[in-house]
Amino acid sequence: MMKNYRVYNATSHQFPIVIDLPHSGTFVTESMTNQLLPTAVLANTDWFLRELYDFLPQMGLTVIENNLSRYVIDPNRDSKAEVSGNYYHLIYEQNTFGHQLYQTPLTSQEINHRIVHFYQPYHQQLQQLLADKLAVFDQVLLIDLHSFAEYTHPSVGKTADVVLGNNWGQTSSSALFCYFQTLFQSQSYRVDNNFPFRGGYITRYYGDQPGIQALQIELRYNQYIQKRYFGEEMIDSWEPSVFNDAKQRLEFIFQKLAADLITKRLRLT
Repeated sequence: MMKNYRVYNATSHQFPIVIDLPHSGTFVTESMTNQLLPTAVLANTDWFLRELYDFLPQMGLTVIENNLSRYVIDPNRDSKAEVSGNYYHLIYEQNTFGHQLYQTPLTSQEINHRIVHFYQPYHQQLQQLLADKLAVFDQVLLIDLHSFAEYTHPSVGKTADVVLGNNWGQTSSSALFCYFQTLFQSQSYRVDNNFPFRGGYITRYYGDQPGIQALQIELRYNQYIQKRYFGEEMIDSWEPSVFNDAKQRLEFIFQKLAADLITKRLRLT
């Protein structure tokens, strides 16, 4: 049976970093599959991020990847808020394009089952990884990796390649934010600051804890999947030349981050 998540390098503490990929999973439970409408489209998954960033565990970085689709339950939402509704909620009744997903409304029993068996274990594991790092380092960085198709809010400017989010300066220092901004710009990415993705629940919740800085990184689909517009669709492949170019640039960024931490050119304190 597939585990809800996968962890790499849990006990390796070479770097004061935990990286999480909460939306890269695609697995949907049999129960949920039977409840979905035949027309349901589970769009706007963070497609292929696990493959794109597969070099991170090889570098010795601590990584947690969600195996479950965000449509089962979204770990990047607050469980204390309203539980079900649109995609801003813990469990989506509609997809990210506003279209209904289920034949009938989910029961409270089904919702509670997903919270207890899928949502809580992911956060318990993430919290433990951060606690283990804090036992070794004074400051820890949580990097929350995502991708996006198009902006979710109207914008008068050009859509960026990368959006960095630290809740408008609340979850990381300005120096750390500028460091990452410069890194991505060095690889010819056009970078936006917090708009329209200021950091979801994971960034804001953990970044508010003592000793933890958190940064959300959103990479646009057309920078690593295919050079085209993406609509309401499920994606099953990537363009190798686009994908490999993105991986090369991203690996440079994270290798530079690792080197700067080792040589103390970058300090989290």
